This record gives sequence, structure tokens and C-alpha cells, in this order.
Amino acid sequence: MDLNVDGHITAKSKSFLIKHPLEDNFALKYGSLEGPEHGVYYRGKLENETKIILPNYWKHLIDEQTITVNLTPFGSSQNLYVKNISSSEITIGNANLLKNTANCFYVVFAERKDIKKLITEYPIS
Repeated sequence: MDLNVDGHITAKSKSFLIKHPLEDNFALKYGSLEGPEHGVYYRGKLENETKIILPNYWKHLIDEQTITVNLTPFGSSQNLYVKNISSSEITIGNANLLKNTANCFYVVFAERKDIKKLITEYPIS
């Protein structure tokens, strides 16, 4: 069912339910991050680690080619970089000579592959 509104909808929050890609009788409830794509994110913190382990359903939900990673070091200056990306994990490298693990916050973004790409500009009639 489609719903078209000629006007504005105001809400304190926006969320949606989608079928869980792996578990029957389950759904995923996600809040809406606004942008020019149907994007999702996963965030967290690494402490003396080198791998971000993504949720097991991500490989069924996202286009692996669209994954981007933001890293914010904490504790001390670190020369962090993304070493490898897959749909199940991301390996972080640290080019510091004294330490090869990472202490950082991370945000991983990707575009959903289970729905059509969002068309952001279109003529109105």
C-alpha cells in the first residue's frame, strides 16, 4: 500500500519495521536516518581490538560495495585505517610503531539492497 501526502508530516521520531532477513516471526525496527539513500548504520567502540564484527543479518540487508567506515580514536593519537571490509567484519589497522590494536569509536554506513534505490530528485506535476 502506498500513501501520498500533499503537505508536511511532523513527528518527534520516525521508525519503520522490516521483515527480519534471517529469523521467521521477527522484525527489525529501525529509526530513519535521513539522506539521499536508504542507508543503515551500525556503531560502537573498539578497545584494544582490530575487528568490527557486523550483525549476522547485515550481509542479507546491505550492499557490501556501499560500506563506509568512520573511526574516531580515543585515549591517544593513533594512525588508524580500514584494512579490509566484508559484509560480516571490518578489520582496522594501526600504523603506530608501538601498538597495532585500536581504541576507537566507529560508525559503519551501508545502503540497503532489499529495496529499490531512492530517487532524490524528480519533477513534480
